Amino acid sequence: MQLFYLFLGVCVCVRVWDTWEDCVPNTVVLEKCGTTGIEAHILQVQFHWVGHVVRMEDYRIPKQVFFGQLAAGKRLAGGPLQRYKDSLKVNLRRCSLDPKLLCLDAQHWSGWRSTCRAAVAEFEAARIEALQDKRALRKQAVHTGAWACSSCPRICSSRIGLFAHMKIHPK
Repeated sequence: MQLFYLFLGVCVCVRVWDTWEDCVPNTVVLEKCGTTGIEAHILQVQFHWVGHVVRMEDYRIPKQVFFGQLAAGKRLAGGPLQRYKDSLKVNLRRCSLDPKLLCLDAQHWSGWRSTCRAAVAEFEAARIEALQDKRALRKQAVHTGAWACSSCPRICSSRIGLFAHMKIHPK
C-alpha cells in the first residue's frame, strides 16, 4: 500500500510542486480530492463481495469454495500462505467487525452495507489520524546531532550529510 500511495503522490502532486515548501502530505491531497485512500476502497469492495457470497444459495460454486474445507491434504509448514478467508478475518478485525457474526450480519443487505460503510469510514479516520500523528511527531523531532567536517569548518546535521560532504575534499 505504501508504494501505491507514493505513486499517487507523484502522479497527483509532482506537476504542481515548484519548491519543497509546496509539498503536501497524501492525507491533504485525498481530503482536497474528496476521496478516501485506496485501502478503504479495497476494504469496502471486499466486504461488499463477501456479503454477496454469504447471501448466495448453497449450491452456488463461489459459496462452496468460500465456505468449503479440504477433505485431505495439508498446508505448508513454516509460514503457510494465507487463504482469502484469513485475510478477510484480519480486515474485519481491523474495521472492528466480528468475523464470527459475518453470516448473521450479511444476511440483511441494507444493514450489512451501512455497517460496512460505517466501519470502513471509522477505519479510514483512524488511519488518517495515525498518519497525521506520525507526521507531527516526525516534524517535532529535535535534531541534536552535529557532525563537523575534519577538513573545513562546515557542520553537517546528519552523518550521511557529512559523508556526502566529505566527497568534495581530496584524499
